[in-house]
Amino acid sequence: MMSYLDILNKSCNHIIDINNSKTEYLNEKSVQMKIAFDLWKTLGIEPKLENCFDYEAENKLYTDIFLKDVSVKIGIEIKFKTKKTGGLNYINQGAQTNGKLNCLRDIERLLELKKDRKINIGYFIFLTNDYLYWKKGNKTKSNYNSYKFSLEDSKEIIKFNEQPDWPSRTHNDKINLSEIKTKKISWIGKDYGKNKCSFRFFIIEI
Repeated sequence: MMSYLDILNKSCNHIIDINNSKTEYLNEKSVQMKIAFDLWKTLGIEPKLENCFDYEAENKLYTDIFLKDVSVKIGIEIKFKTKKTGGLNYINQGAQTNGKLNCLRDIERLLELKKDRKINIGYFIFLTNDYLYWKKGNKTKSNYNSYKFSLEDSKEIIKFNEQPDWPSRTHNDKINLSEIKTKKISWIGKDYGKNKCSFRFFIIEI
C-alpha cells in the first residue's frame, strides 16, 4: 500500500507534468481539489477541505485538507505560486518574500496543531513555476536570503535545523522549525530556465 507521502508525491508530479505543457491547474483551489481527490481515490477516505478544528475558538485554526485514517489524523497545507511565463495563462503573483514567509507560517501552524494533538502527521506542499523561489538568494537582501527556498552548496536543498530571526517588516517574531521531520528541502521537477514554464514542487513532513 502506498504511503501518504507517496500519494502526495504522485499527485504533485502529475500536476507539474500537466502544467508544464498546458494550462490545467490554474489556482490553489484546483490543486487542493486534485490532491484531495487522489487521497480519497487511493485510501477510500473522504477528506475534509478547509477544515476548522474549533469553531468556538477566538483564533480559529484551519488546514487546507484534513483526513482521518483509522486513528491517524493528517493535516495538509498547500501553497501554489505562479508566474506568467512560457506562453501559458498563469498570473504573475510576485511578492516572493511574503510568499515564502506565508509558507513558513503554514508550517508553523501545522507544528502547533501537532503539538496540540489535533493532527498526528502534517504535510506542507509547495508548487510553483516561479524560478525566484528556488534560485540562490541575494546576500545583500537579508530577509530574502534568511528564508529562501534555494540551492545550497550546489544541491537543491535548504536546511531547516536553525531558528531564523526574521528582519522582514511584515513579521518580527521568530519561527522555530526545529521540530519538523524534514530537515532538507528537495525540489522535484526540472528547471527549464527563467523564461520557460518550469513547475516544480517540494513536500515537508511535519
